[in-house]
Order: sequence, then C-alpha cells, then structure tokens
Amino acid sequence: MGIEKHIWMSSLLLLWLGSACEPSSSQTQHQPEKATVQTMADSCDNPDAAIECCFLNMPQKLTSTMTIAGRAEPGERLVISGRIFKNDGKTPLSNALIYAYQTDNTGHYTKKGIETGVQKWHGHLHGWCKTDQNGSYEIQSIRPARYPDNSMPAHIHAAIKPENTAPFYISDFVFKDDDLVTDKYLASLFTDLGGTGIVTVQKNANNTWIGKRDIVLK
Repeated sequence: MGIEKHIWMSSLLLLWLGSACEPSSSQTQHQPEKATVQTMADSCDNPDAAIECCFLNMPQKLTSTMTIAGRAEPGERLVISGRIFKNDGKTPLSNALIYAYQTDNTGHYTKKGIETGVQKWHGHLHGWCKTDQNGSYEIQSIRPARYPDNSMPAHIHAAIKPENTAPFYISDFVFKDDDLVTDKYLASLFTDLGGTGIVTVQKNANNTWIGKRDIVLK
C-alpha cells in the first residue's frame, strides 16, 4: 500500500504542475487582441492609407493656424489664409479639422525619421489646424517645389474633416504664377471639391508670399 500511495500522490502532483503551466483563458485571449491592434496601427504606414489616417497623430490642442514649416526650413516663406463655407456659400464651417502636407523646396517629401503612420510617406512638412467660429484658417509654410520630373505644378495636398463628419480630400492648393497650372491640369483634377485650388500669391514687405483661398464645400 505504501508504494501505491506514493504512485498516486506523484500522479496528482504531475497533474497539478501541468495545469499550472497552461495559460489562463484571459492570457490566451489577450495575445490575438494585441496582434489585431498592431495590425490596425500598421495599416496607416502605407502611401495609400485610408484618409482617416491623416487625422490620427494630431496634437490634442489645435488653433486656426497651421504651421507646416518652421522658420529654420529652407525655402521662401508662404502664408495662405481663408475661410471655409458650407454648400450655401454663406454659412461658415466652424470647428473643421484641416490636414495638409507638401514637398520641400527641392520637390521631395523629406523626412526627419520621427514620422509615424501615413506621415512616413507624407514627410515632415505636414500640419493640422481647426477652423474658428468664422470658418477661418491660416497655413504658415514655405512655397513647395514641383516634383523633380516637372510632372505636376507645385502644390499642397489637403483634407478636411468637418465636426462629426467623415473626412474628405479637397483639390490641391496650387499657384496662379505656376505655368504648369493649365487647362490640361485642371481637367485632370481628381476632385473639384473646394474649387480649382488656384491661389494668387504676392510678396509682402517681409519677402513672404501671401495668398488667400476661400473654400465652399459644394
């Protein structure tokens, strides 16, 4: 009986050790959740990422002024301001988020190495702002350069996210003094939302290019 009791107790100990080494149900469920979150985050690291990705890395507090390029950024200073209106052309669109990105003064979407998500593709020259109660916004940057192959006029890409509404792209900001802004270019626009996007710019006394673009979301 002593040997049988010893065998029985040894078996019981092995069973207990085996169950202790198995992960709990909460542990087995946690790993797939972590993998799913990682996959969702990685989906924005793509040049064709969903437009919602443009608004993921915003600062928590935004004003109506967007700074894309600081004073240290090489290039000619540029300030574009304007107002955004609803489709009646009269009612200001307040509290609308605006995202914009552009090339540097060499025509490249250069990076600093700290970008995340879709900004890994848009480069370091990007920014956000929120329209005020009058629908007003301002973009402070440098004049972007054309792509090196001269395939497009110099431009600034932009997307808008009205309050409680899905985001959408508007026509690029382009410059009237750019001779690549032609009828052929205008006919090729992927969207006419926001108009042609053509901005007339002039230099002020501080050698800064100043332009205005009002946007009606028809």
